[in-house]
Amino acid sequence: MSYKIRVTNWEKYQHYKKKNKNFNNQQPWFMFHGRELLNDMDFMMLSPEERDFLVIGCWAIGSQDNGFLPSEAQHAFRVRRPIEEVIKYRQLFLEAGWLEKSTADEYEAANKRIELEQIDDS
Repeated sequence: MSYKIRVTNWEKYQHYKKKNKNFNNQQPWFMFHGRELLNDMDFMMLSPEERDFLVIGCWAIGSQDNGFLPSEAQHAFRVRRPIEEVIKYRQLFLEAGWLEKSTADEYEAANKRIELEQIDDS
């Protein structure tokens, strides 16, 4: 079965919800709850390199598609890292719960819901 990887709990941490007129599937920025993360032992126990990849390589990249990450090859290109490194970190963060798998159908359904909600708000 085909699946996409998504940042866990993406909607929970976003300021602009789908009903907000400023919401966009490709957010120019994303919410970073620094105080919460500084007190999160799981986050702070990550190495500096792992935290960097999680924030820049996953959260910032995910902000361009509603929390979903691109294919491994596209992901590696976008962060200018070897694909082996991207695969390693994606697997690490999936196992740690920072990322989750969504089926291709769930991805399409999420995008369809966004389109419908944006039409309703017009």
